Amino acid sequence: MKFFLASVFLIFSSWPSFGQQTLDSLNRLLRDGSLPDTSKVHVYNELSWEWAGKDPKVGLRYADSAFYLAQTIRFESGRIAALNRRGVNYWYSGQDSLAVLAYEEVLAYHQQQGNLKGQATTINNIALLHYNGGEYRLALENHQQASRIFEQLDLRKNLINSLSNEGVVFLALSDYPRALELFLKALSKTEDEDIWEKGNVLNNLGLVNKNLGDYAQAKSFYSQALDHYRKTENQQSEALALGNLSAVAQLQKDFPQAQTYLENALQINRKIGNPRRIASDFSSMGNLLLAQNQPNQAHLFLDSARILYQNLEENLSLSSVLLQLAKAKEKLGENPRTLLELEQKALRSAQKSGALDAQQSAWLALSTREEQLGDFRQSLVSFRQATLFKDSIFNQDNEKKLMRAQLGYEYDLREKDLKAGFDIERSLLESEKQREQLKAGLMLLGIVAVLIISGLVVFLIRRQNQVRQEKLEAGFRARMTELELKALKAQMNPHFIFNALSSISNFLLKNQAQEADRYLTKFSRLIRRILEYTEVREISVAEEIDLLQDYIALEALRLGKEVDFQINNPEELDLNQVMIPPLLLQPLVENSLWHGISKSDLPGVIKLGIHPQPDCLILTLRDNGGSERESVKITQKATSMGMGLVKSRLENLLAPQSEGTWTLLWEKLTDGFEVKVKLAKPAL
Repeated sequence: MKFFLASVFLIFSSWPSFGQQTLDSLNRLLRDGSLPDTSKVHVYNELSWEWAGKDPKVGLRYADSAFYLAQTIRFESGRIAALNRRGVNYWYSGQDSLAVLAYEEVLAYHQQQGNLKGQATTINNIALLHYNGGEYRLALENHQQASRIFEQLDLRKNLINSLSNEGVVFLALSDYPRALELFLKALSKTEDEDIWEKGNVLNNLGLVNKNLGDYAQAKSFYSQALDHYRKTENQQSEALALGNLSAVAQLQKDFPQAQTYLENALQINRKIGNPRRIASDFSSMGNLLLAQNQPNQAHLFLDSARILYQNLEENLSLSSVLLQLAKAKEKLGENPRTLLELEQKALRSAQKSGALDAQQSAWLALSTREEQLGDFRQSLVSFRQATLFKDSIFNQDNEKKLMRAQLGYEYDLREKDLKAGFDIERSLLESEKQREQLKAGLMLLGIVAVLIISGLVVFLIRRQNQVRQEKLEAGFRARMTELELKALKAQMNPHFIFNALSSISNFLLKNQAQEADRYLTKFSRLIRRILEYTEVREISVAEEIDLLQDYIALEALRLGKEVDFQINNPEELDLNQVMIPPLLLQPLVENSLWHGISKSDLPGVIKLGIHPQPDCLILTLRDNGGSERESVKITQKATSMGMGLVKSRLENLLAPQSEGTWTLLWEKLTDGFEVKVKLAKPAL
């Protein structure tokens, strides 16, 4: 069973209260001899729900009681509710395969009944189980399907949770921009009354910033989440936020504050009586005390966590606690043989959990301990086992990176497919303009006729028509510019992405894992920048240079030759302050690489010059390639796809400004070619 600092949710009508008062009330109802069987089914299901996070074994017994009683009295909706309760208790106990079976039967029932809401909630819960199993693509597909249904039914709260769950999948893939996009989208759907849902999204935003290393921003989001949870009096969520704040404080080396947060979380979880969260708090407190070199106190907390995790059969968490307990005992001077036994138990628990990183950690600890005891042969065996798991983890990480790239490629394909829609929409806009112009002409004829009757009426009608026409044309121009930019974004990358993915595949087939990882890192960073930059009007020259360096490095690898990218900044401008249209130079660099340098036997050289003038900025791009390209001044017609892209981008981005704001020149040199881009009045 995986536990997350992120807020991921099975979607139901409510969340378990973990309150003893609720349990007592339900048990009193159950003891009422006059209670009808259908009501007993409801009570069994509610008891199963309340026990899910506290002790899922007990929760499963109540779910079974509800299921068999409902089946006996042919109470179908009660039987389906019992299957739902089985699913959530299996989820809490880590029996994901059994949870999937329960939810699939529930889904089939809702499909037969035509219950869209029931289908969406069940699909969401199945998606979480795919996520637990590392099947991220299936998880995303199911979450997206659930979100579409929730949006169709205008179920805002469910949609917020579904979007958050989808974002957590991207968190697992370390795709923070998309995770952030989904969390912000979920946040935008919240209203003042959605206090708990808003707290969940803020908690996830805190996790994104923590993973990005922005601990101050992470703390801010976690604190906001805590405030929202306290307003709802949801103590379980409040304890979760306190635990996250403790983790951030520990990363900031603020150990006293981290301990205060953790003590408050532990107090809440003890009040609730949730053994899993109590064990987690014990474990975190032990690790925190160990980091402060307090092994005596750390030992007490870690041993308490060990007992709870053993009773709960939480093997993954138990393995981690046993390794930390061995470290605490070592600082207390415990016999190495005793420490070895603890680490062997940690390995067995890790193997039961199936977690690769836990098994690697256990093997490494055993190798070190066996070396300490002088058993060098066994130490080498353990070290080799740890190395095998390290390789497996490396391959698993590469699979995640490749999946991120594939998902990005599929995103671009969807954008390309949308281009047809953009073209249709553009045609509709043009037709609408023609119709409006025709209407304007007819109206003008009417105005001429009305002039005979009344000059005042003519003036008012002409004025009204003029204002309407100006608004229409202004909106049309803005929409056309937007469509051109989106279409340009959709057509820039497909051929490059195909070749890049082929190169990655080739490296993997040749077992060149390091080259594949290096290439994939540059590739994913380049694609992310392209997607980000095409959504803004300006970026700095420094950002453009960073993008070009990644692009040239990738293309040089494909060309099989070195390409030296040089920057000439004679005036020593602060390039972070010099702003230009985004992705301005990439098509020109592509021309240099594929129409010049690729045709030369010499190592490639591309020089970028930045030359400020009193009224403009001149960017020069010079290469040492050789071909039969002719010198030409670009004015109205581009001579290549690269020039066409640059010309289109300049026309789209600078169209609202006065004429003469840019010039594009292409000149043949004795040892290559030079392109000059002149931009008037840059933002320095």
